[in-house]
Amino acid sequence: MTVCRTAFSLVIAEAQDFACELLDKDGETLAHSPRAMPVFNLTLPRAVKALLRAYPAETLRPGDVLITNDPWLCAGHLFDIAIVTPAFRDGRLVGLMGTVGHVSDIGGTKDSLHAREIYEEGLQIPPMKLFDAGRPNETLIQLIRQNVRNGDQVLGDIFSFVAANKLGAERLDAFMADYGMHDLGALAEVVQGLSEKAMRDAVRAIPDGEYRSTITNNPLGEKISYPVLVKVEGDAITVDFDGAPPQLPQGGLNSTLNYTAAHATYPLKCMLTPSVRGNAGCYRPFTVKAPEGSILNPTYPAAVNLRTRTGWYLAPNIFAALSGAAADKVQSFTGLAVAANIYGKDDQGTFYSDMLFVGGGQGGAARKDGHSSLLWPTSAANTSIELMESRVPVLVLEKSFLADSGGAGKQRGGLGQIVRFRKREDDGHEMLVSVYPEGVDNPIPGLFGGHPGGGARGLVQGTDGRLLRDCGTGALVSLKSTGEIVELVLGGGAGFGDPAERSADAVARDLALGFITPEHAAQFYRQPTVPSGTEAEKQPSQAWA
Repeated sequence: MTVCRTAFSLVIAEAQDFACELLDKDGETLAHSPRAMPVFNLTLPRAVKALLRAYPAETLRPGDVLITNDPWLCAGHLFDIAIVTPAFRDGRLVGLMGTVGHVSDIGGTKDSLHAREIYEEGLQIPPMKLFDAGRPNETLIQLIRQNVRNGDQVLGDIFSFVAANKLGAERLDAFMADYGMHDLGALAEVVQGLSEKAMRDAVRAIPDGEYRSTITNNPLGEKISYPVLVKVEGDAITVDFDGAPPQLPQGGLNSTLNYTAAHATYPLKCMLTPSVRGNAGCYRPFTVKAPEGSILNPTYPAAVNLRTRTGWYLAPNIFAALSGAAADKVQSFTGLAVAANIYGKDDQGTFYSDMLFVGGGQGGAARKDGHSSLLWPTSAANTSIELMESRVPVLVLEKSFLADSGGAGKQRGGLGQIVRFRKREDDGHEMLVSVYPEGVDNPIPGLFGGHPGGGARGLVQGTDGRLLRDCGTGALVSLKSTGEIVELVLGGGAGFGDPAERSADAVARDLALGFITPEHAAQFYRQPTVPSGTEAEKQPSQAWA
């Protein structure tokens, strides 16, 4: 809550694109915030260990605070900054508090799809001390302020991480005092050991074998294929991305091995031990491999800023691979989220920058339909429209579910959404918007006969509906008047199972709520009879997200 209450940017305070963790003195996770971003839960321990290599545990003192945003050591791109604070008891290091979050700006280009190397993507912070025995590193602080847009907002977020870690260390000390503990060694051994045992038992229940799948995307307008081999041997799983394409020379689409490993192991955790709180023990049975120099394990100084547009395809690929061995534990493809970056200056010359997070439809699963407008495999929230309009001078004209966008299936995919906005005023100032829809012309079939969800798109239209620009798979758009409207469509989730097996009651409910149209029902489903006069029938044809 400290981060939510004190962070300056919407991307952290509102969309909650951050995570907090308690780690033992060796950098192994003991517990993490339940609302944390999954990828951060897995990359932060790697960042902590890298920081400990630069600043060994025995050299740390009370008041030290460490920092890095190195994509190869941390969370895969420069926007994600890790702050790590050692926790002491009676003068001895007993643990580490870590917070990592996506700041609103890190400098560099506004058009990441054209970046060719990381030097164009913003400020790189190698492992450093932000505070040394309580003394702030003013040189580093000023360097950050000078190299990012809206420096006060970015530093406000960073210091909110520092505050959260400080509070965490204080509460850890109080907890240990209450229980008469002098270190966390025994607790770590029990917590991590039990979690590891639970995971190994769950892995053992999957038949040994080699399970394969391939998924595609087209972030630059051409299909890219990603094969995966999931090898189950006893109580261990190896995820091997042999055959991944070479790293890309442009576009920031390369996924560092840290980020790849996080998105390869998170779906396994979701499948196998969903009721066990996450910690280091949960992930010990897993090994992840990807060829060095590939898009899933690029070498420095590759451009990596848009690595989500690659990494977010890994979980559904793994689900597809394991669908034959664990059909009740997987889900179909989820329509992927978009973060629209909005930049500009107001009449007072003040620079603004913030992100509008919006989610697509979740894939259907064996026991339920997918949720609509969900950000997955991230756990960030859809940005509040009211707060967004209070931070940047935009007017959101529409934000609604899209009928028929959920893929047909025995269990339907969640609905995608449409978001339309424009400049609030004709003030003569340029506004830049990154319009990077994910899933354009790239339908991903559902599992067990489920159909793909609705596709994504990004457009600029006139107030009369005239198409001014089709942004394709991504473009940085310049808005100069209120007559230019950005339209973002988020993809729907894919269906799960044969649509012919969907219950008539479920189809009737979808029709009554406006989630599907009669034409869609006629194409994919048996025709239900909608009871007249029901509350469901009175719902609007388009439900608001």
